[in-house]
Amino acid sequence: AQGSGFSPASAPLASLLLKGGKAACQPPSRPPLARASERQRCAVARQAASSPTPAEADADVVEGPFQGEFGVWYVNQHDALEVLVYRLSLVAAALSVAAGTGIALTSADPLALDACAISFLAAFGVSVKTIHIYMAPMHNFLKVLWGSGAAGAAAVIASQPTHHLVAETFMHPELLLASGWVFVALTGLFFKEFACFQRWEASALFAIVPILTGGHFLHILLEGLEQGLAVALSAVFVFFAARKFTQPYKADIGDKTVFDLMAKVKLR
Repeated sequence: AQGSGFSPASAPLASLLLKGGKAACQPPSRPPLARASERQRCAVARQAASSPTPAEADADVVEGPFQGEFGVWYVNQHDALEVLVYRLSLVAAALSVAAGTGIALTSADPLALDACAISFLAAFGVSVKTIHIYMAPMHNFLKVLWGSGAAGAAAVIASQPTHHLVAETFMHPELLLASGWVFVALTGLFFKEFACFQRWEASALFAIVPILTGGHFLHILLEGLEQGLAVALSAVFVFFAARKFTQPYKADIGDKTVFDLMAKVKLR
């Protein structure tokens, strides 16, 4: 129950994500790209034709070649580093949640709980920044949700008499109206991961987060059930984050040629 998200805010996120379906991990169809001017597309084609081969231009190739929608692409060291940062930030976020759950079930030290919450917020912010999503509005929406939750958490800390985030939010679930948006963004990230890779742990987390946080917000969960869900969230989140490292780098990048072309014609 440390700075959790909540179900009232889940509706707009679910609407946006479900409308897109797998848009987060599938390249956009050609019609949007076709709206670019002929001059822009010809310029991009000329640039691609005159570019040096990956072997000549990229001596730091890590994976590839891969056939993309608009040509062949490679994973270079910069790409690999960005994916590594994304995965490590998920690990940090998961460990923060696990540590916070352990503390909440034992000593319940408010300072230690707040340290875990702040660590989670920071790590998850990096995850939201570095995740690869084709649809820029969807990516930006997750950023706005995270930013709103982080700002709300800061407001809770500043406004409450004890200046404790987790303890005050646990005792006064209505404070989730300020800080809970960050966990709505977390639900969106799990949805994206499940839509792209169909992994059971992402599906489980997509369900657990709104049930736990929404149930706490609405006062409908028994204490034992809430504790059990918190433990399940911690365990599955750590497993999810660790299992990301079994995937090739390209899995978390998508089709690099789509990102490149969309950037060049300024459609993102």
